[in-house]
Amino acid sequence: MRNVFRSCLAALLGLMLGANVMAQNAGSGPVLDTLFAKLQSATDPVAIQTLEAAIWEQWTMVPDQQQRAMMLRGMAEMQQQQFKASVETYTQLIEIAPDLSEAWNKRATVHWLMGNFKASLADICETVKREPRHFGAYSGLGMIRAEMGENARAVAAFELARKWNPHIVGIDGEIERLKAMGGDVPADPLGCGRLSS
Repeated sequence: MRNVFRSCLAALLGLMLGANVMAQNAGSGPVLDTLFAKLQSATDPVAIQTLEAAIWEQWTMVPDQQQRAMMLRGMAEMQQQQFKASVETYTQLIEIAPDLSEAWNKRATVHWLMGNFKASLADICETVKREPRHFGAYSGLGMIRAEMGENARAVAAFELARKWNPHIVGIDGEIERLKAMGGDVPADPLGCGRLSS
């Protein structure tokens, strides 16, 4: 079950990397609200996959031409495993657009791919402060917390991922597995300096 769950998280990473960032609709707030509402009630696997991809697309939309070019460059560098260059690109993007949640999430992903869990955790926390529905970020947070043996925090993160996307294959089993392993629930369940929502 755990391998199935990891495969599904890898698929989420693939969706993130494959999202179409060329769209230029800056007003993504109402669109995201609609997509998330439809995702909650969707039952058809094709519709679920389409909705997930559309949400990733909304997250990666950057109306500013310079910022869009940087987002694309960072993604290309990540795909080509030029991780140091990708971190530098996303750092530059964050400096000019600090409210862009997906820039933080992309950099978190690169740090995770490099095995730099501490930096990845910091960037994930910044991501969910800006986009509290980011099921991809919560999934990554849960994986890292589980790897670190912080079972209760992993459960808290996975439960938030499931709250916003109830269709993540294998997540129920992973939550139950981690709960069975026990562990005290800390005052800050996510470890992000705030309570889970």
